[in-house]
Amino acid sequence: MGIEVIVEGLTKSFGKHVVWRDISLSLPPGEVSVMLGPSGTGKTVFLKSLVGLIRPDRGRVLVDGIDTVSCSERHLYQARKLFGVMFQDGALFGSLNLYDNIAFPLREHTKMSEGQVRRVPLATI
Repeated sequence: MGIEVIVEGLTKSFGKHVVWRDISLSLPPGEVSVMLGPSGTGKTVFLKSLVGLIRPDRGRVLVDGIDTVSCSERHLYQARKLFGVMFQDGALFGSLNLYDNIAFPLREHTKMSEGQVRRVPLATI
């Protein structure tokens, strides 16, 4: 279970400031990957590039076979639904318990019944 993410030759700069150059990597399906680094090293810019929120200068990103750099809006939306985001600062709904915070995107963005949502293992959300 899971999706494969392949990054090939990704380069991004803002004006004369190069954030990263020629990044290539593969994130295998079913594996947990973590990106660590000090503030200002391009982690957020990289993740936004993966999901098509920022357009890289060069390269491509394949998310479950969808190139998020050059695909249509419809395909980009499909690729974005495959991602989950965990914010480093308090971005949880204070009125919901942890399980309901994690299940929230399944309830909002899928047609799963409540029973189906409850059967999804937390580790895959």
